[in-house]
Amino acid sequence: MDQIFHNGHIHPTASTQEVEALWVKDKKVAGSGPLAQLQQQAGASAKLHDLQGKCLLPGFHDPHIHLWKVGDLLTYMLDLRGVRSIPEMQDRLREFATRHPERPWILARGFNEANLAEGRMPDRYDLDRAIPDRPCYVIRTCAHIAVVNSMVFSLLPSLEAPAGGEVLHDKQGKANGVFTENALGLITRLIPPHPAMAYREMILAAQDALLEKGITSATDPGVMPDLLAVYRQMDAAGELKIRIHAMPIMVPDGISIALPLQEQYHADFLHIDTVKFFADGGLSGKTAAVKQPYQHGGGKGVMRLDSHFFLNLAQKAQAAGWRIATHAIGDAAIDQVLAVYAELDRNNPQGLRHRIEHLGMPHPEHLNIMRELGTFCVSQPIFLYELGLNFRRYLPNFYLNRVFPYRSVLDAGVGLAFSSDAPVVKDFNPLMGVQSAVERLDLRGNEIGATEKITLVEALRAYTLGAAEVEGTDAVNGSLEVGKWADLVLLEESPFEVNSNKCGNLKVKMSLVL
Repeated sequence: MDQIFHNGHIHPTASTQEVEALWVKDKKVAGSGPLAQLQQQAGASAKLHDLQGKCLLPGFHDPHIHLWKVGDLLTYMLDLRGVRSIPEMQDRLREFATRHPERPWILARGFNEANLAEGRMPDRYDLDRAIPDRPCYVIRTCAHIAVVNSMVFSLLPSLEAPAGGEVLHDKQGKANGVFTENALGLITRLIPPHPAMAYREMILAAQDALLEKGITSATDPGVMPDLLAVYRQMDAAGELKIRIHAMPIMVPDGISIALPLQEQYHADFLHIDTVKFFADGGLSGKTAAVKQPYQHGGGKGVMRLDSHFFLNLAQKAQAAGWRIATHAIGDAAIDQVLAVYAELDRNNPQGLRHRIEHLGMPHPEHLNIMRELGTFCVSQPIFLYELGLNFRRYLPNFYLNRVFPYRSVLDAGVGLAFSSDAPVVKDFNPLMGVQSAVERLDLRGNEIGATEKITLVEALRAYTLGAAEVEGTDAVNGSLEVGKWADLVLLEESPFEVNSNKCGNLKVKMSLVL
């Protein structure tokens, strides 16, 4: 059926360019321009949609959001994001355990020690006071650090940390219940896996939540084989409501061998063509690998991969036609990743373009190398807002002034895409991400790296066409141009007509994925 959208602010490329009307035919954009002209081309049977002055944009993309984990916090796992003290966390754990006596493990996620009144990490003894009778596993908001109660220690065959991970100890030399990076695998292998039915429920819940924010395309990075099978099943059943890129993980936590390469998959609603690696940890928890130490004796973070092991796996993946996405935040990790990518570029007959996830603290030379290699940057401006207090607390000024340097990334000619990495953060609203890239303010209104601000148009592009370029779908997605899918979002007001510090408050009236 032919449809024509009119009487609103229609921005086909998420820029200041505005057209009078948009014509959609067979789920794709057939034209844009004057209303009368499009009506004549579409014919009298075309259905008219009066936008009543609202703003129509291309649907937003989130090229790095843990979709099933967002859904897990909406359905199964206790959400601790926003807790302000350890007693509050304990109360919520107790209440959750009381409501779920049938669960063999109590699982929760979301605390951030920088936001706790005590200003410290919780430990095993804090969890023992809340959950003494069942194993309890509480993941920090970043998912690179977790705390367990004492019951978990009785299940562990060994406390020896694998390479690229840590088992932390208290001043008396006793394990305090805090595990980081690859050491999380010591715990997760003990937890019963989710059945396919639960994964399906999580994905369905997450899709609805993303559509409410105007997100019509998303990449789920670091997917295990059992979840990958669920995505395939849901696509075959027509249950995917947004366009999803599922990214298999190559080396899960705590495992020293790689998983086998999966089979690639390409359909309108599901793509599987990129594999995921982790080079280091998280910045807000001081496990990102840096060259200069964190403040307050925080060390230099954690390198998770041996370079030769990484290169060998990446070469095999690229030779099989897979693109590579690697988590690298600290400058030491970025060094490693770009050295591997440069080796990959020596024999890349397919011209595959790889990506770095997060890119927290690159040097100017890193950006020059990325431009030369055609490496994309997929980053999260919302981190500046929600995690900025951690950055100010842990980063020396040398790093703080150039953390997540979007102005420098664009000026260097590096392809930029924005995402949220939820549920690392609570707010995965793309418009709040746009506001954060433009304003660069933390929760308390402190400015971070003012010289790295970018414009509204640049930020919107990073959430639309820029993200589609990273996902490899820019020929059919990312803008409302002729021949592309008519994935769109309708906003109550135009972001071009409000102050940039109000973007995050704009309301989504409708998201459409035909």
